[in-house]
Amino acid sequence: MEEKFKQKQVHFDADNSSGKIKIEKLCSLIEHHPYKDDIHKMFDIEHIKNEYISIEFIDLIYKRVKHFVTDYNRYKIIAETKDVNVFEESISGSSDTNIIFNFEEYVDIDEVKEGLKTIAIYDSKNTFLDEYAMTKYANKLFKIGQASLANYNVQYFKEMAKNSDGYNKEKSYRLVDHKDITYLRGITSTRYYEYGIDFTFVVGMLSLHKNMKTNPGIEYKITSAAISESKLEIIASERHTKDAGKFGQVSSAIKITTNDLGTGSLNFSNVINVMQNDSSGFYLIPKKDSMVENSSLVINHNTKPENVFVSLKEMDEILNTTDSFIEELNDVKTIKNPDELRVKILAKIQSPRSSFSTISKLSDIFKRKIDNEVSNFKKLLEMCNKAEELEIDFDLKDKLRYIISDIILYGHYRER
Repeated sequence: MEEKFKQKQVHFDADNSSGKIKIEKLCSLIEHHPYKDDIHKMFDIEHIKNEYISIEFIDLIYKRVKHFVTDYNRYKIIAETKDVNVFEESISGSSDTNIIFNFEEYVDIDEVKEGLKTIAIYDSKNTFLDEYAMTKYANKLFKIGQASLANYNVQYFKEMAKNSDGYNKEKSYRLVDHKDITYLRGITSTRYYEYGIDFTFVVGMLSLHKNMKTNPGIEYKITSAAISESKLEIIASERHTKDAGKFGQVSSAIKITTNDLGTGSLNFSNVINVMQNDSSGFYLIPKKDSMVENSSLVINHNTKPENVFVSLKEMDEILNTTDSFIEELNDVKTIKNPDELRVKILAKIQSPRSSFSTISKLSDIFKRKIDNEVSNFKKLLEMCNKAEELEIDFDLKDKLRYIISDIILYGHYRER
Protein backbone atom coordinates (compact mmCIF):
# COMPACT_ATOMS: atom_id res chain seq x y z
CA MET A 1 0.00 0.00 0.00
CA GLU A 2 1.21 3.50 -0.78
CA GLU A 3 3.01 5.24 2.05
CA LYS A 4 0.58 8.16 2.14
CA PHE A 5 -2.27 5.87 3.19
CA LYS A 6 -0.49 4.29 6.16
CA GLN A 7 -1.47 5.35 9.66
CA LYS A 8 1.56 7.06 11.18
CA GLN A 9 2.55 8.17 14.64
CA VAL A 10 2.55 11.92 15.23
CA HIS A 11 5.78 13.33 16.64
CA PHE A 12 5.17 15.99 19.26
CA ASP A 13 7.24 19.17 19.09
CA ALA A 14 6.61 21.18 22.24
CA ASP A 15 8.38 24.22 20.79
CA ASN A 16 5.79 24.46 18.02
CA SER A 17 2.70 23.85 20.13
CA SER A 18 0.69 26.38 22.09
CA GLY A 19 -1.29 23.58 23.77
CA LYS A 20 -4.62 25.23 23.05
CA ILE A 21 -7.11 25.93 20.28
CA LYS A 22 -10.15 28.14 19.92
CA ILE A 23 -13.36 26.12 19.66
CA GLU A 24 -14.50 28.07 16.61
CA LYS A 25 -11.26 27.08 14.85
CA LEU A 26 -11.56 23.45 15.94
CA CYS A 27 -15.09 23.28 14.53
CA SER A 28 -13.90 24.56 11.15
CA LEU A 29 -12.84 20.95 10.55
CA ILE A 30 -16.50 19.91 10.35
CA GLU A 31 -17.70 22.89 8.35
CA HIS A 32 -18.86 20.61 5.53
CA HIS A 33 -19.58 17.51 7.61
CA PRO A 34 -23.15 16.16 7.25
CA TYR A 35 -23.57 16.10 11.05
CA LYS A 36 -22.19 19.57 11.72
CA ASP A 37 -25.51 20.92 12.99
CA ASP A 38 -25.96 17.96 15.36
CA ILE A 39 -22.51 18.55 16.87
CA HIS A 40 -23.20 22.26 17.28
CA LYS A 41 -26.48 21.52 19.02
CA MET A 42 -25.08 18.83 21.32
CA PHE A 43 -22.21 21.00 22.59
CA ASP A 44 -23.99 24.37 22.28
CA ILE A 45 -21.16 25.66 20.07
CA GLU A 46 -22.77 29.05 19.49
CA HIS A 47 -22.30 29.90 23.18
CA ILE A 48 -18.78 28.48 23.60
CA LYS A 49 -17.21 29.15 20.17
CA ASN A 50 -14.88 31.82 21.61
CA GLU A 51 -13.59 29.59 24.39
CA TYR A 52 -10.21 27.88 24.17
CA ILE A 53 -9.60 24.17 24.75
CA SER A 54 -6.33 23.72 26.64
CA ILE A 55 -4.97 20.23 25.98
CA GLU A 56 -1.27 19.84 25.32
CA PHE A 57 -0.53 19.20 21.61
CA ILE A 58 -4.17 19.65 20.53
CA ASP A 59 -3.08 22.25 17.97
CA LEU A 60 -0.56 19.88 16.39
CA ILE A 61 -3.21 17.18 15.94
CA TYR A 62 -5.57 19.81 14.50
CA LYS A 63 -3.01 20.60 11.79
CA ARG A 64 -2.64 16.93 10.84
CA VAL A 65 -6.41 16.35 10.70
CA LYS A 66 -6.85 19.53 8.67
CA HIS A 67 -4.25 18.27 6.20
CA PHE A 68 -6.23 15.09 5.57
CA VAL A 69 -9.59 16.87 5.44
CA THR A 70 -8.23 19.40 2.93
CA ASP A 71 -6.07 17.18 0.70
CA TYR A 72 -8.11 13.97 0.70
CA ASN A 73 -11.70 14.14 -0.57
CA ARG A 74 -13.67 11.17 0.81
CA TYR A 75 -17.07 10.18 -0.57
CA LYS A 76 -19.09 7.17 -1.64
CA ILE A 77 -20.83 5.88 -4.75
CA ILE A 78 -23.39 3.11 -5.20
CA ALA A 79 -22.87 0.45 -7.87
CA GLU A 80 -24.18 -2.97 -8.84
CA THR A 81 -21.95 -6.00 -9.40
CA LYS A 82 -22.88 -6.20 -13.09
CA ASP A 83 -21.36 -2.76 -13.64
CA VAL A 84 -18.00 -3.36 -11.93
CA ASN A 85 -14.91 -4.66 -13.71
CA VAL A 86 -11.65 -5.54 -11.92
CA PHE A 87 -8.28 -5.89 -13.64
CA GLU A 88 -4.59 -5.13 -13.32
CA GLU A 89 -3.09 -2.10 -15.05
CA SER A 90 0.34 -0.47 -15.21
CA ILE A 91 0.82 3.06 -14.00
CA SER A 92 1.72 5.45 -16.81
CA GLY A 93 5.49 5.94 -17.00
CA SER A 94 6.20 3.26 -14.39
CA SER A 95 6.69 -0.50 -14.22
CA ASP A 96 4.42 -0.65 -11.16
CA THR A 97 0.92 -2.10 -11.51
CA ASN A 98 -2.29 -1.55 -9.59
CA ILE A 99 -5.56 -3.38 -9.19
CA ILE A 100 -8.15 -1.24 -10.97
CA PHE A 101 -11.88 -1.12 -10.30
CA ASN A 102 -13.69 0.28 -13.32
CA PHE A 103 -17.27 1.38 -12.65
CA GLU A 104 -19.11 1.22 -15.95
CA GLU A 105 -22.19 2.74 -14.30
CA TYR A 106 -22.71 4.08 -10.77
CA VAL A 107 -24.73 6.50 -8.69
CA ASP A 108 -23.02 9.55 -7.16
CA ILE A 109 -25.46 11.01 -4.60
CA ASP A 110 -28.54 10.97 -6.88
CA GLU A 111 -26.93 11.20 -10.31
CA VAL A 112 -26.27 8.21 -12.56
CA LYS A 113 -22.78 8.40 -14.07
CA GLU A 114 -20.56 6.24 -16.27
CA GLY A 115 -16.89 5.32 -16.61
CA LEU A 116 -14.90 5.78 -13.39
CA LYS A 117 -11.51 4.15 -12.86
CA THR A 118 -10.20 3.76 -9.31
CA ILE A 119 -7.08 2.23 -7.76
CA ALA A 120 -7.80 -0.35 -5.06
CA ILE A 121 -6.16 0.29 -1.67
CA TYR A 122 -6.51 -1.13 1.84
CA ASP A 123 -8.54 -4.34 1.74
CA SER A 124 -10.99 -3.34 -1.00
CA LYS A 125 -9.75 -5.91 -3.54
CA ASN A 126 -10.04 -8.80 -1.09
CA THR A 127 -13.47 -7.63 0.07
CA PHE A 128 -14.70 -7.77 -3.51
CA LEU A 129 -13.17 -11.20 -4.18
CA ASP A 130 -14.46 -12.60 -0.88
CA GLU A 131 -17.99 -12.43 -2.32
CA TYR A 132 -17.02 -15.29 -4.63
CA ALA A 133 -14.70 -17.17 -2.26
CA MET A 134 -11.90 -16.64 -4.76
CA THR A 135 -9.58 -14.27 -2.88
CA LYS A 136 -6.67 -16.69 -2.41
CA TYR A 137 -6.96 -18.03 -5.97
CA ALA A 138 -7.19 -14.61 -7.64
CA ASN A 139 -4.34 -13.14 -5.59
CA LYS A 140 -2.17 -16.07 -6.62
CA LEU A 141 -2.98 -15.33 -10.26
CA PHE A 142 -2.07 -11.67 -9.83
CA LYS A 143 1.17 -12.69 -8.12
CA ILE A 144 2.32 -15.07 -10.89
CA GLY A 145 1.49 -12.63 -13.68
CA GLN A 146 -1.79 -14.17 -14.76
CA ALA A 147 -3.96 -11.10 -14.18
CA SER A 148 -5.95 -11.77 -17.36
CA LEU A 149 -7.06 -15.13 -15.96
CA ALA A 150 -8.16 -13.46 -12.72
CA ASN A 151 -10.17 -10.96 -14.77
CA TYR A 152 -11.70 -13.86 -16.74
CA ASN A 153 -13.11 -15.18 -13.45
CA VAL A 154 -14.42 -11.73 -12.53
CA GLN A 155 -16.11 -11.51 -15.93
CA TYR A 156 -17.78 -14.87 -15.33
CA PHE A 157 -19.48 -13.64 -12.15
CA LYS A 158 -20.18 -10.27 -13.78
CA GLU A 159 -22.17 -12.05 -16.51
CA MET A 160 -24.03 -14.07 -13.90
CA ALA A 161 -24.94 -10.78 -12.15
CA LYS A 162 -26.42 -9.47 -15.40
CA ASN A 163 -28.74 -12.46 -15.59
CA SER A 164 -29.57 -13.08 -11.93
CA ASP A 165 -30.58 -10.69 -9.15
CA GLY A 166 -29.11 -13.19 -6.68
CA TYR A 167 -25.60 -12.37 -7.95
CA ASN A 168 -26.20 -8.71 -8.72
CA LYS A 169 -25.59 -7.00 -5.40
CA GLU A 170 -25.79 -3.28 -4.79
CA LYS A 171 -22.88 -2.05 -2.69
CA SER A 172 -21.48 1.17 -1.34
CA TYR A 173 -17.98 1.88 -2.65
CA ARG A 174 -15.94 4.25 -0.45
CA LEU A 175 -13.66 6.48 -2.51
CA VAL A 176 -11.02 9.10 -1.86
CA ASP A 177 -9.58 11.60 -4.36
CA HIS A 178 -5.99 12.68 -3.80
CA LYS A 179 -3.86 14.65 -6.27
CA ASP A 180 -6.20 13.95 -9.19
CA ILE A 181 -6.23 10.19 -8.58
CA THR A 182 -9.29 8.32 -7.32
CA TYR A 183 -8.74 5.41 -4.94
CA LEU A 184 -11.17 2.74 -3.74
CA ARG A 185 -10.86 2.58 0.05
CA GLY A 186 -13.46 -0.04 0.87
CA ILE A 187 -16.67 -1.83 -0.07
CA THR A 188 -19.58 -1.96 2.36
CA SER A 189 -23.31 -2.42 2.53
CA THR A 190 -25.44 0.58 1.68
CA ARG A 191 -26.53 0.77 5.33
CA TYR A 192 -23.11 1.87 6.51
CA TYR A 193 -22.40 5.13 8.34
CA GLU A 194 -18.97 6.69 8.21
CA TYR A 195 -18.13 9.54 10.57
CA GLY A 196 -14.48 10.22 9.78
CA ILE A 197 -11.37 11.44 11.56
CA ASP A 198 -12.63 15.04 11.56
CA PHE A 199 -15.86 14.16 13.39
CA THR A 200 -14.00 11.93 15.88
CA PHE A 201 -11.31 14.48 16.71
CA VAL A 202 -13.75 17.36 17.16
CA VAL A 203 -16.24 15.39 19.27
CA GLY A 204 -13.43 13.88 21.36
CA MET A 205 -11.82 17.22 22.16
CA LEU A 206 -15.15 18.93 22.88
CA SER A 207 -16.05 16.10 25.27
CA LEU A 208 -12.77 16.49 27.16
CA HIS A 209 -13.26 20.26 27.31
CA LYS A 210 -16.74 19.78 28.74
CA ASN A 211 -15.35 17.37 31.34
CA MET A 212 -12.62 19.82 32.39
CA LYS A 213 -15.19 22.58 32.85
CA THR A 214 -17.42 20.30 34.92
CA ASN A 215 -14.51 19.01 37.03
CA PRO A 216 -12.10 21.86 37.86
CA GLY A 217 -8.59 20.55 38.39
CA ILE A 218 -8.79 17.90 35.67
CA GLU A 219 -6.31 18.59 32.87
CA TYR A 220 -5.36 16.55 29.82
CA LYS A 221 -2.30 16.01 27.68
CA ILE A 222 -2.27 14.14 24.36
CA THR A 223 0.43 11.52 24.92
CA SER A 224 0.03 9.50 21.73
CA ALA A 225 -1.55 10.04 18.32
CA ALA A 226 -1.53 8.22 14.99
CA ILE A 227 -3.42 9.39 11.90
CA SER A 228 -4.19 8.52 8.30
CA GLU A 229 -7.00 9.71 6.06
CA SER A 230 -9.20 6.82 7.28
CA LYS A 231 -7.91 6.10 10.79
CA LEU A 232 -7.31 8.09 13.92
CA GLU A 233 -6.11 7.12 17.38
CA ILE A 234 -5.53 9.64 20.15
CA ILE A 235 -4.65 8.87 23.75
CA ALA A 236 -5.30 11.80 26.07
CA SER A 237 -3.97 11.24 29.59
CA GLU A 238 -4.80 13.15 32.74
CA ARG A 239 -1.85 15.38 33.55
CA HIS A 240 -2.02 14.83 37.31
CA THR A 241 -0.84 11.37 38.33
CA LYS A 242 -1.52 9.32 41.46
CA ASP A 243 0.53 6.75 43.30
CA ALA A 244 -0.32 3.13 42.42
CA GLY A 245 2.15 1.26 44.62
CA LYS A 246 4.42 -1.08 42.64
CA PHE A 247 3.17 0.41 39.38
CA GLY A 248 4.46 3.84 40.39
CA GLN A 249 2.72 6.97 39.17
CA VAL A 250 -0.32 6.41 36.96
CA SER A 251 -3.21 8.33 35.51
CA SER A 252 -6.33 7.35 33.64
CA ALA A 253 -6.44 8.11 29.94
CA ILE A 254 -9.04 8.06 27.21
CA LYS A 255 -8.26 6.27 23.96
CA ILE A 256 -10.23 7.81 21.09
CA THR A 257 -10.24 5.89 17.82
CA THR A 258 -12.03 5.66 14.53
CA ASN A 259 -11.53 3.35 11.59
CA ASP A 260 -13.68 4.26 8.60
CA LEU A 261 -13.15 0.80 7.16
CA GLY A 262 -13.08 -1.35 10.30
CA THR A 263 -15.56 -2.87 12.72
CA GLY A 264 -15.84 0.10 15.07
CA SER A 265 -16.73 3.49 13.66
CA LEU A 266 -16.14 5.35 16.91
CA ASN A 267 -14.50 3.93 20.00
CA PHE A 268 -13.85 5.67 23.31
CA SER A 269 -12.15 3.47 25.91
CA ASN A 270 -10.32 3.70 29.21
CA VAL A 271 -6.62 2.90 29.42
CA ILE A 272 -4.03 3.32 32.16
CA ASN A 273 -1.05 5.58 31.56
CA VAL A 274 1.89 4.20 33.59
CA MET A 275 4.40 7.01 33.87
CA GLN A 276 8.16 6.44 33.63
CA ASN A 277 10.48 9.29 34.59
CA ASP A 278 10.19 12.17 32.09
CA SER A 279 8.73 10.10 29.25
CA SER A 280 5.10 9.72 28.26
CA GLY A 281 5.15 6.23 29.80
CA PHE A 282 3.24 3.29 28.38
CA TYR A 283 -0.34 2.05 28.40
CA LEU A 284 -2.17 -0.82 30.05
CA ILE A 285 -5.55 -1.77 28.62
CA PRO A 286 -7.90 -3.53 31.06
CA LYS A 287 -10.12 -6.28 29.71
CA LYS A 288 -13.83 -5.67 29.16
CA ASP A 289 -14.90 -7.15 32.49
CA SER A 290 -12.63 -4.74 34.35
CA MET A 291 -13.91 -3.36 37.64
CA VAL A 292 -13.81 0.08 35.98
CA GLU A 293 -17.45 0.58 35.05
CA ASN A 294 -18.44 1.73 31.56
CA SER A 295 -14.84 1.25 30.43
CA SER A 296 -15.65 1.75 26.75
CA LEU A 297 -18.13 3.31 24.39
CA VAL A 298 -18.23 1.62 20.99
CA ILE A 299 -20.38 2.98 18.18
CA ASN A 300 -20.57 0.66 15.17
CA HIS A 301 -20.88 1.60 11.51
CA ASN A 302 -24.52 0.49 11.39
CA THR A 303 -25.52 2.97 14.11
CA LYS A 304 -27.84 5.67 12.80
CA PRO A 305 -26.65 9.27 13.37
CA GLU A 306 -29.48 10.10 15.77
CA ASN A 307 -28.44 7.16 17.97
CA VAL A 308 -24.78 8.16 17.82
CA PHE A 309 -25.50 11.45 19.55
CA VAL A 310 -27.55 9.71 22.23
CA SER A 311 -24.59 7.38 22.88
CA LEU A 312 -22.09 10.23 23.02
CA LYS A 313 -23.90 11.66 26.04
CA GLU A 314 -22.47 8.69 27.97
CA MET A 315 -18.89 9.89 27.43
CA ASP A 316 -18.73 11.47 30.88
CA GLU A 317 -19.18 8.03 32.44
CA ILE A 318 -15.85 6.72 31.13
CA LEU A 319 -13.75 9.67 32.28
CA ASN A 320 -12.12 10.40 35.67
CA THR A 321 -11.46 6.76 36.58
CA THR A 322 -7.93 6.92 38.05
CA ASP A 323 -9.02 5.83 41.54
CA SER A 324 -10.84 2.80 40.15
CA PHE A 325 -7.80 1.90 38.07
CA ILE A 326 -5.52 2.11 41.10
CA GLU A 327 -7.82 -0.24 42.98
CA GLU A 328 -7.60 -2.67 40.06
CA LEU A 329 -3.81 -2.38 39.83
CA ASN A 330 -3.41 -3.05 43.56
CA ASP A 331 -5.36 -6.26 43.03
CA VAL A 332 -3.01 -7.56 40.31
CA LYS A 333 -1.38 -10.83 41.42
CA THR A 334 1.25 -11.16 38.68
CA ILE A 335 3.82 -8.69 40.00
CA LYS A 336 5.44 -11.22 42.33
CA ASN A 337 6.95 -12.88 39.25
CA PRO A 338 8.33 -10.05 37.09
CA ASP A 339 10.88 -12.20 35.26
CA GLU A 340 8.25 -14.78 34.40
CA LEU A 341 6.20 -11.99 32.82
CA ARG A 342 9.25 -10.79 30.90
CA VAL A 343 9.80 -14.30 29.54
CA LYS A 344 6.13 -14.57 28.46
CA ILE A 345 6.30 -11.23 26.62
CA LEU A 346 9.57 -12.24 24.94
CA ALA A 347 8.16 -15.64 23.91
CA LYS A 348 5.11 -14.01 22.39
CA ILE A 349 7.04 -11.51 20.29
CA GLN A 350 9.75 -14.05 19.25
CA SER A 351 7.32 -16.75 18.15
CA PRO A 352 8.11 -17.83 14.55
CA ARG A 353 4.59 -16.89 13.49
CA SER A 354 4.71 -13.56 15.30
CA SER A 355 4.62 -10.35 13.27
CA PHE A 356 7.25 -9.03 15.72
CA SER A 357 9.79 -11.82 15.13
CA THR A 358 11.94 -9.74 12.76
CA ILE A 359 12.04 -6.64 14.99
CA SER A 360 15.32 -7.32 16.79
CA LYS A 361 15.23 -4.03 18.70
CA LEU A 362 12.02 -5.13 20.40
CA SER A 363 13.35 -8.56 21.34
CA ASP A 364 16.55 -7.01 22.69
CA ILE A 365 14.56 -4.90 25.16
CA PHE A 366 13.05 -7.95 26.85
CA LYS A 367 16.09 -10.24 26.65
CA ARG A 368 17.82 -8.78 29.67
CA LYS A 369 17.53 -11.02 32.76
CA ILE A 370 15.93 -9.45 35.81
CA ASP A 371 15.73 -10.86 39.32
CA ASN A 372 12.55 -12.65 40.28
CA GLU A 373 11.79 -10.19 43.04
CA VAL A 374 8.89 -7.82 43.54
CA SER A 375 11.39 -4.99 43.96
CA ASN A 376 12.47 -5.42 40.34
CA PHE A 377 8.99 -5.14 38.89
CA LYS A 378 10.05 -1.56 38.22
CA LYS A 379 12.67 -2.85 35.76
CA LEU A 380 10.00 -4.70 33.82
CA LEU A 381 7.93 -1.52 33.64
CA GLU A 382 10.98 0.31 32.28
CA MET A 383 11.28 -2.33 29.54
CA CYS A 384 7.63 -1.81 28.63
CA ASN A 385 8.24 1.93 28.40
CA LYS A 386 11.18 1.39 26.02
CA ALA A 387 8.98 -0.85 23.88
CA GLU A 388 6.33 1.89 23.66
CA GLU A 389 9.00 4.37 22.49
CA LEU A 390 10.11 2.18 19.56
CA GLU A 391 9.21 3.48 16.12
CA ILE A 392 7.46 0.53 14.53
CA ASP A 393 4.44 0.11 12.27
CA PHE A 394 1.48 1.54 14.16
CA ASP A 395 -0.78 -1.51 13.83
CA LEU A 396 2.00 -3.60 15.38
CA LYS A 397 2.47 -1.09 18.19
CA ASP A 398 -1.21 -1.31 19.05
CA LYS A 399 -1.07 -5.11 19.13
CA LEU A 400 2.05 -4.95 21.30
CA ARG A 401 0.17 -2.83 23.83
CA TYR A 402 -2.48 -5.54 24.17
CA ILE A 403 0.14 -8.27 24.59
CA ILE A 404 1.97 -6.37 27.33
CA SER A 405 -1.28 -5.37 29.05
CA ASP A 406 -2.74 -8.86 29.14
CA ILE A 407 0.45 -10.51 30.36
CA ILE A 408 1.17 -7.96 33.09
CA LEU A 409 -2.41 -7.62 34.32
CA TYR A 410 -3.65 -11.18 33.86
CA GLY A 411 -0.60 -13.38 33.28
CA HIS A 412 -1.42 -14.41 29.71
CA TYR A 413 -2.31 -12.97 26.32
CA ARG A 414 -5.81 -13.37 24.92
CA GLU A 415 -6.16 -13.38 21.13
CA ARG A 416 -8.45 -10.56 20.01
